[in-house]
Amino acid sequence: MKLLEKVVAKLAIITELQTRDKNQAQNLANINDEDIGILNMMQGKNLLDEAKKENERRESKISAPRKLKANCIIPSKMDDASVGFPQENIDSWAFSVIPLLKSQKTAFCIHTVFNFRDWMGCFSRSSEDDRALSRFVQAAENEYPDKNPFHNFSHATDVLHSVSRMMNIINSDAFLTELDQFCLLIAAIGHDLGHPGVNNGFLSEVSHELALQYNDRSPLENMHCAKLYEITTKEDSNIFAQLDKESYKNMRKMCIETILHTDMMVHNTIVKELQMLFQLNSEVFAGALGGTDGQLSLGEAEVFSQSESKILTMDCLLHSSDVSNPAKVWEVASGWAHRVLEEFFAQGDEEKRLGIPVQFLNDRDKLNRPNSQIGFIEFMIAPFFAAQIRLWPDLKALGDNLSFNVGSWENLWITETKPAEEDQAKVHARVVRVQDSLEEAKVRGPKAEKA
Repeated sequence: MKLLEKVVAKLAIITELQTRDKNQAQNLANINDEDIGILNMMQGKNLLDEAKKENERRESKISAPRKLKANCIIPSKMDDASVGFPQENIDSWAFSVIPLLKSQKTAFCIHTVFNFRDWMGCFSRSSEDDRALSRFVQAAENEYPDKNPFHNFSHATDVLHSVSRMMNIINSDAFLTELDQFCLLIAAIGHDLGHPGVNNGFLSEVSHELALQYNDRSPLENMHCAKLYEITTKEDSNIFAQLDKESYKNMRKMCIETILHTDMMVHNTIVKELQMLFQLNSEVFAGALGGTDGQLSLGEAEVFSQSESKILTMDCLLHSSDVSNPAKVWEVASGWAHRVLEEFFAQGDEEKRLGIPVQFLNDRDKLNRPNSQIGFIEFMIAPFFAAQIRLWPDLKALGDNLSFNVGSWENLWITETKPAEEDQAKVHARVVRVQDSLEEAKVRGPKAEKA
């Protein structure tokens, strides 16, 4: 009976997780444009239009006859003289690639990949391997447009740094193979190759050739994968040359898998699957110590080693690194936030020029920057990282940074807009809920199961 009670309780939790987001945007009357923009981005549709259509459908049903309808350590030191920054900055969430020279970013990428593991199964570490990786990184750098404020080679370098740190912190050696880890580092470098500086919604709206080529299904992410393999099929930059046929097939499969899962349309799915992974194995996680310098218990390692869990973890690592900027220290997080908003605004300017609908986050004349970041953290980033912290408690520093940053954006919003006390109280309540949820994520026991 006790086991049956646990099963029923878990089924109730799973049902709640599966249906939670369906009701999230039901009441749109009391949220602002910035929040609606975030929700639109997560769900890939205009929620106001959807709500209007739903009301029309309800009215038609009433009036019309019914119709049938279908550890944070990079293993070896970098040469300070050649790259120009100290090692302690690299081993920190305060590390910023923004001020680095192009040559420094290239050197960092090469060093990180080569020195992350021994790569006995991937490279013989000959001088030719060194040259091939250098040529690969240089070719990738050439594919990132400098004109993009955000989706440029600096972003790729930052994502590589985040992936490598997160893998070390969660002790990925315990459940990911050397090839899995190599795949994530390469996918990090190549995950946004050739990015045009506009999103998938824009490409579909203007019937761009990429949207037509990939039938509106993750056109950007499909293009990034294709460009990655254009580079690696060239002999002088083929970093997979030493892999046997089976290893190459697995490597290609996982690179494509993880890059396609950087599409924001699958964000909620990843969050739910992480939450379900924790709930279905809550006894294992509750019984583990957690937070012990990245060491996993045998039970945890077994959970993460299962095929579906491993794929989910790899998808999660790349996607969370891709959107990890709000979880860095404030100076880094705010710098990236302004860059991504500038890219949104550039798209909005083009949408105005073309006479097509301007997406909610893209109008530079209407958007409140601090408020948009509060919504971004509240709806998207905080639930994502809370789910990860439950599984890997040593990532708690990212939660602490998020908690501080959402409060900092609140302070900026108050300073810039001088809101009424009632509005200020509403936003503060939202911020406190975010901070409380991140604090609760650190608890793996019964309290976490109730959350």
